[in-house]
Amino acid sequence: MNKQCLAGLVLAGLAAMAAGDDGASLCTRLADQARQAPAAAWAQDDPLAAWIRADLPEAPARAASALSQTPRWREAVGAMHDRPLEVRKLDGAPIYMLSEYGGTASCQTLVLLRAEPGRPVVELTMPFKLEGEMLCVTQSARFLRVLGQPALVMGGAPTMASADMDYRIATWHDGAWQGRCRVQWRRQTAIVPGLRFCAPGSSVCEAGQAVAARVVQAYEASRDASRPIDDGAVNGRRRPDAAVLRAMAELPDGRSGQGPFNPQFPLFGADERKLDPMQTVFSNADPRLLPVWVGGRWMQATVGRAGVGWRESDAVLVTLAERPGKAAQEVASYQFRVRPTSLREVWVEDLEPGK
Repeated sequence: MNKQCLAGLVLAGLAAMAAGDDGASLCTRLADQARQAPAAAWAQDDPLAAWIRADLPEAPARAASALSQTPRWREAVGAMHDRPLEVRKLDGAPIYMLSEYGGTASCQTLVLLRAEPGRPVVELTMPFKLEGEMLCVTQSARFLRVLGQPALVMGGAPTMASADMDYRIATWHDGAWQGRCRVQWRRQTAIVPGLRFCAPGSSVCEAGQAVAARVVQAYEASRDASRPIDDGAVNGRRRPDAAVLRAMAELPDGRSGQGPFNPQFPLFGADERKLDPMQTVFSNADPRLLPVWVGGRWMQATVGRAGVGWRESDAVLVTLAERPGKAAQEVASYQFRVRPTSLREVWVEDLEPGK
């Protein structure tokens, strides 16, 4: 067998490894694995850990240092300080990713380079189109190992509050990005009760639990549908009296996009040092107010995702307060968790360059 034929067979073998023996993309193969996994696997925080792994070796120290200190590449990622850039290498290929992170959303700016000994460093075109703020908060670009294959993986959860995942994947073969594809997983979720805090002697502590659960269900449904909370569904179609409506009309309730700012989640004496603020403090992402019927009287409910500032977690918080309006006084606080339970759907798409 001559050397040309042997080289051709090797390249063909590498391409087959990237696409699978049957020509299927990594995304298709991932989707197949996902469909075969038990439902319990999708209740985990990282259900993809068995198939997408961050076990690639570190970039060679000398090459990483040289690339990180090159003014051209520092300027390309907008490096503002003297600190070294993050440098990652794609295993088995002379491909490097240089990244800088900035802002409270930890937004990633990156450049891809081909760096081989004795040759000029070449900047590579991204295999995927970057869209605005895509590489911020929950989404990033990384070199990972997908089903054993080194690959560029870009994406993550759509939002901090989402249990879904959306990834674009490409491998490097024969001097170019190959096998571009996209795979999206949607998970079923369930709302489960968590912690509860009540004022001493509160008469609504028990009765308020079921009401708070209905508030959380209505709140999550309203956010999914981008509409106001259905108060009637929460209150069994009972309508608040005029006095309650007048009192609450003076407050920002979130219906017009302006909700309460920094609403309180009282702990009624519990030691906050033992609690995670991401789970027991209201975020400012989208808190709402609404009147609720509890134990034969109207009360004021505040509901929203837990978190810090604009950051959200998987917890939803509800407080119940007596005397709706500006004089409202909280008497009970409830925490719920939105947890993944199983795989609902998976989509796969083969991508053209730049998609």
